[in-house]
Amino acid sequence: KTSLATRCVLLAGWLLGILLPLASLRRFSTSYRAGFDVVFNTEAAHVLMHTFLYAVLAYLVASLISRPARTRGLVAALALVSVGIVALSQETIQMACERLPLEPDAIFDWFVDMNGGLLGAMIFMRPARWSAGPRECTREGRTQCDRGRRQAAPLHRIGEL
Repeated sequence: KTSLATRCVLLAGWLLGILLPLASLRRFSTSYRAGFDVVFNTEAAHVLMHTFLYAVLAYLVASLISRPARTRGLVAALALVSVGIVALSQETIQMACERLPLEPDAIFDWFVDMNGGLLGAMIFMRPARWSAGPRECTREGRTQCDRGRRQAAPLHRIGEL
């Protein structure tokens, strides 16, 4: 596990990277513009990048505020609220720097950011057994091994359900 200080530094750096109006810097350097345009060349790349940025943000926030006494659902909800505030702030900063009015593109970006946040929150909420690696069950330890695991119908019986 990483220390609290390390997680705070990671979160601060990630927030800085999201909130700085990096697109506005394109006008100052042709090489920066070329590199930026390669990353955000298509709408699909733009959506994927925003999804990734905000998924990581939600995961970082959730891991920072997670405590044993808090449920994972509450932590994920607080992370999503945080993502919404950061996404709204980022869109506002971007519109102010480029002197743009509120446009449908900004609203679309906000929804993409929120979907990324939802993805990050879902990854944070995943059951611990997904990340624990393979385990073996012995006959004696079967109840311990099956605790919390959903029992799925065998594949050959799915058609009979």
